[in-house]
Amino acid sequence: MTKAAIGEAICGGAAPTLAIDNLRKAFGALVATDSVTLEIRPGELHALIGPNGAGKSTLISQICGEVRPDSGSIRFNGRDMTRLKPHLRARLGLGRTFQITQLCQDFTTLENVLLSIETGAGRSSGMLSNPRRNVGLVAQARERLTEVGLGEQAGRRVATLGHGERRLLEIAVALARRPKLLLLDEPMAGLGPEESAAMTRLLAALKGQYAILLVEHDMGAVFALADRISVLVYGRRIFTGTVEEIRTHPEVRAAYLGAEPTC
Repeated sequence: MTKAAIGEAICGGAAPTLAIDNLRKAFGALVATDSVTLEIRPGELHALIGPNGAGKSTLISQICGEVRPDSGSIRFNGRDMTRLKPHLRARLGLGRTFQITQLCQDFTTLENVLLSIETGAGRSSGMLSNPRRNVGLVAQARERLTEVGLGEQAGRRVATLGHGERRLLEIAVALARRPKLLLLDEPMAGLGPEESAAMTRLLAALKGQYAILLVEHDMGAVFALADRISVLVYGRRIFTGTVEEIRTHPEVRAAYLGAEPTC
């Protein structure tokens, strides 16, 4: 997608990739998602921020289908998927990473990506036919590894990778399914400065190619990457705006950023 097309989409010239309307989820007396309405537009990198316990991961889990909302709706490319099972949402084009990496530790990086390609095509683990012998699939998997900067690590077992490399591999695994929307749940968590910088560069390269919903506490990365930012506090979206609007919004500063604007 060109910069002009991205700008038009973000400014409202295209139908949203993801549309959440009045989503609510309570666990007993705790309201984790309080009538949240949110749109992610084509090619947009939309960041979701808020203090711990604000309901960010619960919202992501509802989008993915792991948690069923009490009320409200979730539409993906115009299709209501509020009640769809997680694997059907993935087949529609949802790709996700997690706060805690979920990879096959005894497999190589290449095998993890191959497995994602195979399952994304609708094959169960019992139907896999040694994808390492499929030249086309191997080439696709290597492309995804190269895309995230792990092209030279194709033969390494996941258990031997560093934390930052595992984070990058998770994104390669998500990209292997050719998603239309990437849901990234704290990809910077636990990363050192150099690793965070590498992750930021990767997300900047992916921006515009995919619609991305980024949940992240690293505000430097959020401000460098986001087209728009939504702020959750106690399960409620209190504001959505550009980086500059978020920096100067008094309620956002009081609830999350602190008394002075964050650079």
